[in-house]
Amino acid sequence: HAAGAPIEVLSGAAAIRRRLLSMQNQAVGEVCTMLPPRRVPAVLTFVENHDEVEHEMARRGVVMRSVIERDWLKHPETATALATYVAEGQHIVVADKVPIKLIIVDRRIALLPLDPEREGEPMALVVHRTGLLTALGSLFDEYFEKGWRLGASVPGPGPGDPGQARLEPVDRQIVALLHVGLTDAAIARQLGMGHRTVQRRLHALMAEVGAATRFQLGWHAARSGWLDETPTNQPESHRS
Repeated sequence: HAAGAPIEVLSGAAAIRRRLLSMQNQAVGEVCTMLPPRRVPAVLTFVENHDEVEHEMARRGVVMRSVIERDWLKHPETATALATYVAEGQHIVVADKVPIKLIIVDRRIALLPLDPEREGEPMALVVHRTGLLTALGSLFDEYFEKGWRLGASVPGPGPGDPGQARLEPVDRQIVALLHVGLTDAAIARQLGMGHRTVQRRLHALMAEVGAATRFQLGWHAARSGWLDETPTNQPESHRS
């Protein structure tokens, strides 16, 4: 790397980790990250990153925005950690697929893997102000705008929780029956209501929590404690 070169190549986990932390410690306004599922060992996990620098960035007023791939939510501990970060003020959205691991600081510098599938010693690119940096920023913005906004709901909300209060008993039954695998038509028959009524109520719930898919609604339902009670009309074959 020559001084002033638009792109640097970093080699080794220690060098990449140092640069990641240094970039964030120097952040002034905004840090943007993209996180696909981990396929090779991480030089710095997002839990470690949170503990190392994110509290300090929040204290300085740095805005933290992230796009994560949906597969991260399959792990309960990860989902709980992400909900905690949202509650602390981070902006996290979920996408079906995330193409590359990426961090952009203040739109002036970015870091990404040289080869995401590389095994052995990791290598990374540090990108300074260039057309490539502009393109990476546009890529992040596109995924962030299209992603599903992650909420800070946690399991088992207590009395007075606004999300809990808005959920009517019939909606709790619909979500629980959907969770155990019933189709909309089967739910309608089970609850004695019209097929379109079930669909309308599901669409209203999805709109309320910002879910773009049934999967996202199910994740929110589980995280918010909507599934804690078994519907009274649930068929015997689905009771636990």
